[in-house]
Amino acid sequence: MIYRLFALVFFVLFNFAFSEVYTPSTTKEKEEFSKLQKEEIIIGLINEPFYNLSYPNTPSLNDTAKKFLKDYMQLNVVFKTISYKNLESEVEAGSIDGVALIPKNQFFDDFLDFSDSIFSEKLFVISQNTPINSLEDLNDKIIYTPYMESYVNILNAVLDNNDLHSYFIPVENLYNYKSKLLLTTNPVLYKPNYGIKIGNSSGVTIALSHKYVKLLPFVNSALKSGYRDIFLKELHNLESSISYNNFYTSLTEDEKRYLENLSPIKVAYENRTDSLVSYKSQLSGKYQGIAPNIFKVLKNNLNIDFIDITDDSYKTTDNLKNHEFDTMILSKTQERSKDFIFSKKIYDIKMYVINLDNSPSSSGTIGVLRNNVEEHLARRYDVDSNITIFDDLEAMVKALNSGEIGNLLVTNKEDFDSNKYNIIPFETIPVNLMFNKENVILRDIINKAFHHSIDLKNLANLSELERDLENKNIYLKNKEVRDILVLFSILFIFIIFAISIYLYKERLNKKNLLKDSLTNLPNRFIFDKFCHEENSLIGSTFVIDLNNFKNINDSLGHEFGDVILKEFATFLKNSFIDSYIFRISGDEFYGFSFENQEQIIEKLKKYKEFCPTLLKYNITFNLGISHKSSSMTLATSFRYSDLAMLETKKEKSKFFKIADDKFIKKMDRESSLLSLLKEDIKGVYALFQPKYCIKTNKIIGAESLARYSSLELGPIGPFEFIPIAEKYNFIHKVDYKIAKESIVFVKELLESGISLNNFRISFNISMKTFKRNDLITIISGLLSYFKVPGKYIEIEITESIFVLDMKDLISKLKALKALGIQISLDDFTAGHSTAGLLPLLPIDIVKFDKSLLDSLEINQEKGMIVYKNLTSLIKDLNFKIVSEGVETKEQLEFLEFLNVDYVQGYYFSKPISKEEFTMEVRNL
Repeated sequence: MIYRLFALVFFVLFNFAFSEVYTPSTTKEKEEFSKLQKEEIIIGLINEPFYNLSYPNTPSLNDTAKKFLKDYMQLNVVFKTISYKNLESEVEAGSIDGVALIPKNQFFDDFLDFSDSIFSEKLFVISQNTPINSLEDLNDKIIYTPYMESYVNILNAVLDNNDLHSYFIPVENLYNYKSKLLLTTNPVLYKPNYGIKIGNSSGVTIALSHKYVKLLPFVNSALKSGYRDIFLKELHNLESSISYNNFYTSLTEDEKRYLENLSPIKVAYENRTDSLVSYKSQLSGKYQGIAPNIFKVLKNNLNIDFIDITDDSYKTTDNLKNHEFDTMILSKTQERSKDFIFSKKIYDIKMYVINLDNSPSSSGTIGVLRNNVEEHLARRYDVDSNITIFDDLEAMVKALNSGEIGNLLVTNKEDFDSNKYNIIPFETIPVNLMFNKENVILRDIINKAFHHSIDLKNLANLSELERDLENKNIYLKNKEVRDILVLFSILFIFIIFAISIYLYKERLNKKNLLKDSLTNLPNRFIFDKFCHEENSLIGSTFVIDLNNFKNINDSLGHEFGDVILKEFATFLKNSFIDSYIFRISGDEFYGFSFENQEQIIEKLKKYKEFCPTLLKYNITFNLGISHKSSSMTLATSFRYSDLAMLETKKEKSKFFKIADDKFIKKMDRESSLLSLLKEDIKGVYALFQPKYCIKTNKIIGAESLARYSSLELGPIGPFEFIPIAEKYNFIHKVDYKIAKESIVFVKELLESGISLNNFRISFNISMKTFKRNDLITIISGLLSYFKVPGKYIEIEITESIFVLDMKDLISKLKALKALGIQISLDDFTAGHSTAGLLPLLPIDIVKFDKSLLDSLEINQEKGMIVYKNLTSLIKDLNFKIVSEGVETKEQLEFLEFLNVDYVQGYYFSKPISKEEFTMEVRNL
């Protein structure tokens, strides 16, 4: 039986090791799977911090899911990122065909079918500040949760079963509330100091809508073939990377420097005891158990090396004091604390009293091993005259059997036969790592490792399993020696057989693996191989994406879509005979040619002559093209081509774009900025441009303007970093940081005793930030936290914001005004026409864009008429007016004539620091 099991496991692993892509086992399954591969499937990816998180050499779980579905299963998948909050509505509306990495739950069961479980999740309630030791600590507490009803239901059921109740607040990003009580499956993200496990959530799966239920058996088969192990490996790597990051960022600068220069830690294990904390393996001769496992984790995860110096000689605390090693494992006692320091507790050792049934008259005496924790414990409960100290276990057991002593105090009950001895549990003793007092930094580093990177409870369970396995292995050792020759013979025969099958299978499938089944062009797998192996080529790379193809595919069917793809692929093959053409996925085609860019563009312009179906149904394409030099990799060149293609979709001026040096420089600059900004926005800061009352010529406030500076790139203008923040959806971080700086500045001005009568600091809130559900919570929270009245704050919105849902927009504006905040419409007439909406909006101020004043320089007469009429309109609506961009005395006199309320511009002041602004205000 064991041979069959071994052979089966080996065959599965061997087959998976040679599999680049998933292949069904039977011809019928291959035909059915091939049809499903042609379907365009929209898969939702949860926009959840843990699933999106990645590190160098550790992809995110969402990226692993993409690779599984797109590369390994070769499905025609389009991915759509969705927040937990919007997930239910997206699924219910049918706008996605499935969700990757989602726990099973009742709501989604009505719309989706679930794969086998990929990995399981544990559910925790955690906190950084509030002690949580039991479920009772959660009673009547507010707990912030993700928008995942199944998680909340589990917690609710647990609380209800214990007659407890809590209040739940679902939020999009738990990280924003990490100082509160959080319900999460990934506590390591939030560095908690307290927490309890609530239970286990249902397994994480890949879910598909009912119309794709036939695809699920193939997904399950692909997972079983080995990809589930990849998911688990990446999950483990991710958790290890987070733990290491949490550990490293918790270190002080002194601790980091100490760690960089740390020599291997010399550790001595107890060689006269045999507990789960440490014991010498009978098989390997090395020390195993909780303590050795702790040092293995320190080495593997945190690069803290160690040396085991344990030998047959007995090591005492005197050896540690003499610096023969750095640490040993002992229990903390008052006596030892005089000379040594201790780590946090690593384990509780159980103590046992051992005696014989026929105890002699000396049954009150007790035997212990010298300098062990048992000796210290015995002295706590008994007098010295009643304690006998032994140097080795064998002599101590002999004394018990002969009646010299009546009891033994030991930690390892396995050394005693329960049929012969009474084994009585006595007490549990905590065990620690012990250091010399000058090693306080090393002790603190290891304590932080326990807190952030080492789960001592799991290590104890692992060590117990290892010990059980060793005991079984010792029992089976003789049998294995006898069987091993037979196993090796079977293994050798099986390897030869498996290789033969593999080579035969390769000959049959090689053509299919190298070609896209529809167009007969090389597929993504070959494209990746081409990019890896042919980097010395010089020529041009190009990327093509068909337009309007999806609409045709949806309206006329996939069969008609296949006709279009075949027609266009034939055109490419015939036009670029000596080039490399690939179908990457869907309607995307990549190519490399030895021709120059102009020749490629001219060839592609002729598609109308050879692609009548595309012409008939108005299917065009966008083209990005890049020169591939000898010093540039193919992957880089294709990336620039792809970016150029995407740029043509935005510009819509012509169908192609060449990624020239200027474009590449721009993209690299954007990439550098993006990597800096995404890592953190600490470089974003506020400058303040004063606003003046035109009647009194006094400062009545300022506008906070976002600026950015980094050590790598220096000062960066808002015209660069603001569009990037908007494009990649973290503009809200910039907006909230400037909002915070503005509110803090008001607090500082108030505390300095400066009179702020009719004074406001304004800051911008972008359209994307205004769409967020946490806007009101964040602004009100900042005002409340810093104790700043809303009357000192003004929020500026631009005319572009009116593309939002008007009902939601007006509701949020009213909520802000309820806080005492004034609302200003910025950049009025800078490109949008919103005059008709002005009577409907709960605003207070209209800011005239600088372009209105600039128009006076072009045509003074007409420009003055426009400015005068607009001023009259705004005045009639009872709004205040701020004129931006005042740069000359003549402009100021014109605005005074029109009775404009407030002005702002370089004529008065450029944007200045808060220190300079404070001086300006003090001098009034």
